[in-house]
Amino acid sequence: MKKILAVLMVLVIAAALAACGAKTEEAAKPFKAGVWSVLKDGEEVATYTFTENMKECAYDSAVSGVPFDYEIDGSTYIFHLGSADDVSKATAVFTDDNNCTLTWEEPAREEVLRFKGAVTGAEESADEKRAADEDVIPLVINSEPVVITAKDGFDNAGVTVRKCDATAKYSFKASGDVEWKVFVLSEKFEDGARYLVQSRTPDLIGNGVLDISEGSYIYFACGENAFTADAPSDASLTVNYAEGLTGSYQDSVSQRASAQVIDSSDGVNIIVHWGGSATEAYTWTMNCTRDGDKLSYKDCKKVFLNLDPANEKNEVEYENGEGYFTVKDGKLLWDGAAEEDCASCVFEPVPQA
Repeated sequence: MKKILAVLMVLVIAAALAACGAKTEEAAKPFKAGVWSVLKDGEEVATYTFTENMKECAYDSAVSGVPFDYEIDGSTYIFHLGSADDVSKATAVFTDDNNCTLTWEEPAREEVLRFKGAVTGAEESADEKRAADEDVIPLVINSEPVVITAKDGFDNAGVTVRKCDATAKYSFKASGDVEWKVFVLSEKFEDGARYLVQSRTPDLIGNGVLDISEGSYIYFACGENAFTADAPSDASLTVNYAEGLTGSYQDSVSQRASAQVIDSSDGVNIIVHWGGSATEAYTWTMNCTRDGDKLSYKDCKKVFLNLDPANEKNEVEYENGEGYFTVKDGKLLWDGAAEEDCASCVFEPVPQA
């Protein structure tokens, strides 16, 4: 009898240990009712609105809106986006009640969600968001580039907005001495134009190149506006598709000079920046004409900059300097520079991220 009891005890203990060691998949839980933000690089790009009964939910972005229902099957969420026949599966990992990562099966992708709050009467629908976009002019580049002028946003704190209509690499070329700042946002900036420059870091200042996705909002902020001048001048910023030599370059010889190049039908604009020290720098700005592999200029302007607050300087050392660059294997050789230190520069393209 004792042997039988001992055997039974061993079996019970073994079963208990097996049960402790078994891993069970945790069942999914309904999303907290309310609005959840979809975050990309820390900014809201879309929202999910979940309900208590998991019916009549909604997905909204600046360009689309989709109603949906969802159900739970074990650890899987089954979304019916737009219709009951649509089946889209996803899993979610919650770090707490207000944050999770939603992983979709097809197409495979991840979305970072954060609880925004309960639904209120002020929540915008997708249709309302699209209607609000009717006053935003699309950025459409056909055979001619788009020109943004100081006059366009003069009475709006210098800010003009366009909505990108095609994913591409764009070039920006400023005219005159007026400073232009370019901001690329995934959603409209609703806090007033004058606060944009104060609260956001520009993606570009002056000339340069940006990769911009379709549907993005491009804000152009001109330093000349109703707060700084009595009337707008002829200052402008030309936007075009980046072509040919357009891009950023780094001098492989000195490791201290960089160049921004804008290649367009009316010539090649080049700005060279040379960092002399933490507070001192030189810039050369020139418009080149192209003759085969030779880029010649006669309008080079050299400026010395001292950024030390105690001794700030912005001095023009010379204007109308002449010289040339040579294009070789995709590189720019400044072998025709007027200054000996610059003649050895070899500018190589900087790969775009």
